[in-house]
Amino acid sequence: MLAAAGARATFFLLGRNVEEAPWCGDPARARAVAVRAAREGHVLGNHTYSHLRPDKWREVAADVRRGEGVVRAIRREAGVADGPVPFRLPYGIRLVEQMVVSQAGTINSVALDPRVPVIASLGLAHQHWTSDFDDWTLQPSGGPALAGKMVAHVEECAALGLDAVLDLHDSGTGSSFGYSRPATVEGVRLLLEEARRRKWKSYTVP
Repeated sequence: MLAAAGARATFFLLGRNVEEAPWCGDPARARAVAVRAAREGHVLGNHTYSHLRPDKWREVAADVRRGEGVVRAIRREAGVADGPVPFRLPYGIRLVEQMVVSQAGTINSVALDPRVPVIASLGLAHQHWTSDFDDWTLQPSGGPALAGKMVAHVEECAALGLDAVLDLHDSGTGSSFGYSRPATVEGVRLLLEEARRRKWKSYTVP
């Protein structure tokens, strides 16, 4: 679908979804999909190996390195030039609410995501988005509504002089099993049709 529209995307891969392939049960098939994406000109990024939750920040550095290793191996297999690997944290950057207990009592506070200094120590920048569309929650018929939201968001960004970075999800995100996302596929197809009518251009990040 992307090839037919002349569009390229950035795919932030979970290393586990390639090497263990819980979403399809076939690591060879999973790897072939990733290699094909790289060969067709899409950018492969690192979404860590395991999709750990923010409270597991002490384990993040090793998980990031392991995920990057998978992406670099796929690039080599695809014959794609090596270079920096774009990175995106699972769940994005969060503010973390916490309760601090002291002798004087307790207070509630909000702190920056503890994973941010971890990725800074690894020399990584975070590739964020301008909107996440919760597409993993959609019923199969939700494609047209998703497309409408994406089109409206692109318009909102354009009014601010910004390019839109749309965050969508594949069938294995963060789960130990896989399922199809027909609403996401249809939503992207409709978005690309509208983009062609309006002469919008796609791009990859970073």
